[in-house]
Amino acid sequence: MLKKVSTILLILIWVDVLVLSAFGLLSPIFAIFVTGQIHGGTATVVAFATAAYLVGRSLVQLPVGRFIDKHSGEKDDYAVLLLGYAMLTAVPFLYLIAKTPTHIYILQGILGAADALAIPSYLAIFSRHLDRDHEGTEWSFRSVFTSVAAAIAGAAGGMIADSFGFNTLFIVAGFLSLFSTLSIIFIKPFIYEERAKALLPGFTQVGSPKAK
Repeated sequence: MLKKVSTILLILIWVDVLVLSAFGLLSPIFAIFVTGQIHGGTATVVAFATAAYLVGRSLVQLPVGRFIDKHSGEKDDYAVLLLGYAMLTAVPFLYLIAKTPTHIYILQGILGAADALAIPSYLAIFSRHLDRDHEGTEWSFRSVFTSVAAAIAGAAGGMIADSFGFNTLFIVAGFLSLFSTLSIIFIKPFIYEERAKALLPGFTQVGSPKAK
């Protein structure tokens, strides 16, 4: 069935598998890291860190969605996607030097803003390149592969932290996210010059460079 999925969707799924693996490594042990490694880290700090992430994401996401909708073609979507993933990549490496609750709040705010850039642009590109009559299957492929990746990463994160320490965990997560960001470059040949072409009837292989 994978051979029926267009190339750009396969690349995008791979991009998401890598980045969700990266942050899946961190999610289960984030509270332990904050309370155990951050000076003054408490359950309250963990809660406020979550709030900082959600505030950062909420403030940025709607303007980003409006921005990409106002511009023709997908070059703006691509640029916003790349910027968002680059910011995501920076966060695990910056955790290596985080020492105080303020550092955690700032990094979580950056993470929220990065997600706000990445999510609308990713979903916009992905949805436009779905193959007609296979939308449910292709969304399911993405859901299955990303869920499995996140599950494996979640289990691995605790073991890596226990065996090698938090610094090693952040480095591994950072490099996974970096590979995810670099993989985005491979979707560039498939990006629509004119967004309207994604909506025209008769394009049997949506996402093919020939469909531009």
